[in-house]
Amino acid sequence: MYRRMSLLAALAAGLLAAPSLAQDKVKIGYAISKTGPNAGGASITQIPNYEMWVKDVNAKGGLMIGGKRVPVEVIEYDDRSNSEEAVRAVERLVTQDKVDFLFPPWGTGLNLAVGPVFNKYGYPQLTFSAVTDRAPELAKRWPNSFWLLGTSAQYVDALVSVMKKLRDEGKISANVAMISIADGFGIDLSNAARKGFEAAGFKLAYDKSYPIGTQDLSPLLGEAARSGADSFVAFSYPPDTLALTEQAKVASYAPKLMFLGVGVGFPMYPGRFGANAEGIMSLGGWSKDNASTQAYAKKHEEMFKRGPDRA
Repeated sequence: MYRRMSLLAALAAGLLAAPSLAQDKVKIGYAISKTGPNAGGASITQIPNYEMWVKDVNAKGGLMIGGKRVPVEVIEYDDRSNSEEAVRAVERLVTQDKVDFLFPPWGTGLNLAVGPVFNKYGYPQLTFSAVTDRAPELAKRWPNSFWLLGTSAQYVDALVSVMKKLRDEGKISANVAMISIADGFGIDLSNAARKGFEAAGFKLAYDKSYPIGTQDLSPLLGEAARSGADSFVAFSYPPDTLALTEQAKVASYAPKLMFLGVGVGFPMYPGRFGANAEGIMSLGGWSKDNASTQAYAKKHEEMFKRGPDRA
């Protein structure tokens, strides 16, 4: 994430008209989920990195513009995990606050919602917490749009590859139970998964979506258990990932393979579930032996007294 923020800064310099040399500050704005279902993901994955970047830049005296340092000022709004509120907030940042640069919101759904606004005003949109198979199409439609996590099919291909190997080894059957959040993230990934599972010879014994904000997921877990599938796949957001893990534990639901969505890589996850987190699969990855990621994690822990998102 820290490297992504460095990329964001570099692209900002290249894609936006340079701020006036007479400016005494550079205004950076973002609308992000501080409340609502997306708040957990935003508070772990993006907000700390925004704050870390601003602190680093201002500690050096600001951004280098025309041979002089200009400090960064941040204007932020809570999008309340709501697409309409996110669009209004981004419009306000551009038309009223006159920000020089916009940071993106958290999550697939909100990035899809605000994409037309970024494009309308010519701001670069660097989506590092959104995944969609429409990324190539959107990049053409919105020339300043950059979808850094790739496509849903790429994530599904990796998951199906692992599952196919386990099935061929006789460790799991061909039956899969799948649930997905009814948001851009869940819709896109579940669509890709249906195609991927079918192509690899898997059968969806259970396939259900659930609304954003659902807290009791135990009925879905019960139906998944009764489906006879021994693999469980959930394209879930952080609150759901935590709830699914807790409620599966209570129900003694232990499929041979469990894949959960966003949140498994959060520092709170192993802290909360301990040994019960062992063996649970998720999307993303972390290069723990990479010197840059080690340095980033150390810096993050020093500033926020907790580790970063490791997915």
